[in-house]
Amino acid sequence: MADVIQPVNSMSLRLRMGWGLGSLPMSAMFNAISLLFLTFLIEFVGIPAVTAGALILVSKIYDAVTDPLIGVLSDRTRSRWGRRRPYLMLGGILAGVSFAMIFTVPSFDSQNSLILYIFVALLLNATAYTVFNVPYLAMPAEMTDSYHERTALMSFRVTGIAGGQLLSSVLGPVIIAHYGGGLFGHSVMGIVVGVAIIAICALCFWTTHDAKFTVNVTNHSYTFRDQVRLALENKPFFVLLMVKFTQLFGFSIFIAALPLLFTRILDVSYVYLGTYYLFQAGAVIASQPMWVSLSRKYGKTACYYVTSVIFAVASASWVVGTASDPDWYINVRALVTGVGAGGLLLIGQSLLPDTIENDFRRTGLRREGIFSGVYTTVEKFSFAFGPASLGLLLGALGWVEAQGGVRVEQSAQALMAIDIAMLVPTVTMAVSCYCLSRYSLTEDALAKQPITQI
Repeated sequence: MADVIQPVNSMSLRLRMGWGLGSLPMSAMFNAISLLFLTFLIEFVGIPAVTAGALILVSKIYDAVTDPLIGVLSDRTRSRWGRRRPYLMLGGILAGVSFAMIFTVPSFDSQNSLILYIFVALLLNATAYTVFNVPYLAMPAEMTDSYHERTALMSFRVTGIAGGQLLSSVLGPVIIAHYGGGLFGHSVMGIVVGVAIIAICALCFWTTHDAKFTVNVTNHSYTFRDQVRLALENKPFFVLLMVKFTQLFGFSIFIAALPLLFTRILDVSYVYLGTYYLFQAGAVIASQPMWVSLSRKYGKTACYYVTSVIFAVASASWVVGTASDPDWYINVRALVTGVGAGGLLLIGQSLLPDTIENDFRRTGLRREGIFSGVYTTVEKFSFAFGPASLGLLLGALGWVEAQGGVRVEQSAQALMAIDIAMLVPTVTMAVSCYCLSRYSLTEDALAKQPITQI
């Protein structure tokens, strides 16, 4: 039987902020790679678009496959710091070092050697992200057993995610531009953000020292295959996976295409991309109290439908964007997109610990790690197929990679790929809402589910 350290119903503000802080460095890393890396490879390093997309795809698939393994490992870990926290420090160090490697590309005699270096750096970074993020996401289900407190706790995570966007997507382009752009500017950005990642992960580890955790002492033994099968038998969790995949697939294509939209369609510099994310991330943070309140009043699924429409309309509006758009028009789009993204992130994240609690009540087993591992696996697949699909689309429409580190003019047909990418979220958000209509785990339904004794 699982010996459980019972969580309290009210966590301290310091603990909530400390745990939420862990989202900042992972968001900074994840957003910088999702936003800047494909453009970095094809516009500055000189890697063909299809090859660049394939590199990201394969590394993300590797990343996704390792997620459940780390989840199982953290479930079985015992230490005086709990099952999850040791991985926060280890993953943070690996993440900072590998992030600096990704954007610091040495000179090679052959393109094959260049591609191999990038691939190895991506694999190391993928491993680091998994080591940190899977145990990290397993923590909320152990920290509190309150349905609505989980939503409030996740608002701190979403704020951390927005903070990561500010670090990578606002400060990152500014650093790149300040140091002359190109390979050197990206290298300086990689090192600065890499150091920040390590420091903030260490702070998250320290500030969560009193977080409640469970100790799994069950004698039941499950193979890895059994763990995944049992997790997928949790119907609300399976529905949540479909929701997240379709939502994040649209997200990832949209994010990867933004630098091309700004530099090729709107004809502005990387610095302006940072300004856009300043407004968007600010809207994500500012909207959190509103979404927490609305989810309490109207329910999580109803809020998800509303916020999906907001994000889909905002992303589709870029199709009519031109170089003559005034600044205020671009910034209003950023604000509306941020409000929509803030709701999507909050509701999607808050449903995960609910489904984990549902599994505990059904089975009596503490398997937070395996659930967070499978969940992040789906996230990784979404962000793998998004940039890869964009790379294939760019290649199919005739996008030409940089020549000798200098970008080249693109045809109208090639630029059409950017408009298509802006429309993808409209379709994927509609599909994710349809999937969510099959989700039935309300607060009342969860409360009525008895806890199975083992």
